[in-house]
Amino acid sequence: MSYWRAVTPRAWPWLAPCAVAFGLTACATAPKPTAASRRLTRNAPATVEGRVSDREGRPAAGIGVRAIPRGEDIPWGPPAITACDGTFRLSVPAPAAYGFLLDWKGTGVMTPEADDPALVGVSVEPGGVVRDVTLVFDAAAWHRATDAIPADTPACP
Repeated sequence: MSYWRAVTPRAWPWLAPCAVAFGLTACATAPKPTAASRRLTRNAPATVEGRVSDREGRPAAGIGVRAIPRGEDIPWGPPAITACDGTFRLSVPAPAAYGFLLDWKGTGVMTPEADDPALVGVSVEPGGVVRDVTLVFDAAAWHRATDAIPADTPACP
């Protein structure tokens, strides 16, 4: 099974503003606001709710969830951290479409697996709510990329 070492803007144009952390590549900051992105922020934000679990279906607590816009003039919303039950809630600019990046301790990992969060697509409308988004945190891929082992969040029972 092969894993991506980096994500290029040509391969993932909707991730162009962010070089996803994998191996030697680190995540960049959000792009500077454009006139079009400032107009979008005047709309009511949308809400995306879901759950992050590991490959065995157990809740993944303490995982960062970021909605990555699939368009150049869509501003980034703030990330969320999963609760003990793996749930998250994001407020995102709308209308827009998003993929997702999960990170643990500041490092995100993308794989070519069909259930990778970057491949999950969600479209939102102003003021809308998208529920039941299911994302998989691949701890083994994270371990292969960083040589560290993601552990359970100590604050969770």
